[in-house]
Amino acid sequence: MSRITERLSSLNFAVWTFVVLLLWFVWGLILASNKDFFKLFKEMNSVLTIDWLINPLQGTTQLKLWFIGLCLVMVGMGVNLIFCSWNRILKMMRHRFSGAKLFMLIVHIIFGFVALGHLGGFMMGYKHGDVSLFKNEVFSLENTYDLKITDIHFVDDPKVLQKSRREIMNNELNYNKNYAEVTLNEGDRLLAKGRIYLLRPLYYKDIQITLKWFLSPVNEDETLHALPGVKLAIACNPVLQAFLVIYPLMILGIAIHLIMTWKHPDKGDTKEGPTSI
Repeated sequence: MSRITERLSSLNFAVWTFVVLLLWFVWGLILASNKDFFKLFKEMNSVLTIDWLINPLQGTTQLKLWFIGLCLVMVGMGVNLIFCSWNRILKMMRHRFSGAKLFMLIVHIIFGFVALGHLGGFMMGYKHGDVSLFKNEVFSLENTYDLKITDIHFVDDPKVLQKSRREIMNNELNYNKNYAEVTLNEGDRLLAKGRIYLLRPLYYKDIQITLKWFLSPVNEDETLHALPGVKLAIACNPVLQAFLVIYPLMILGIAIHLIMTWKHPDKGDTKEGPTSI
């Protein structure tokens, strides 16, 4: 048993797992280069992953096998993380304790919680990735909450929304001035109210409301939807708040470890080598 745990905690196992992970991502990129598979990837990202995985009407067998394989590779990395923390870092701390080793252990543990947070985001809560709404329209969340668009503020020329994102120039769309005002209600009780911008979502407990893009106004009837609409992603992740705390802690721990283990080169050991002309 000790030989098995030594192999599972070895750097060699970690490196090969990482290589397989890179190859798996390359396979994913190849699949995504196909237009049909790219649409399937977007479909997967628009709903809760577990719902997408068990729904026979969504995705394809090949894409689901790719995702399951990705999860198995990540499990392998998790196994290496656990055994490495147990067999190597803890053993080193018993023989010769140091602050750097303690922070390395902390970073390993926090990284494990970050991975579990991602897994929780795949399996728990709910997700609606393509919700299209115009002003004063309401979207019901799991028959519990009502999300209403109370106002849309768009200062740019709406014609720019007829272009693809790649065609839009930086000066054609103002990310800081275009927003939508939303309210989140439970029956007649107001739970949250605020503005959502591109790349700046609104949070209420474990619910995240993200503005993905603006929609072109409907021009069939000049009095209908004179303002642009919005495309939203609405997700409920029970571990979201913990994840938002743990992730910065992991980055902070890595930074502290780098500072503690940073070694300046010894100037006395440097020697001048031969120069070339």
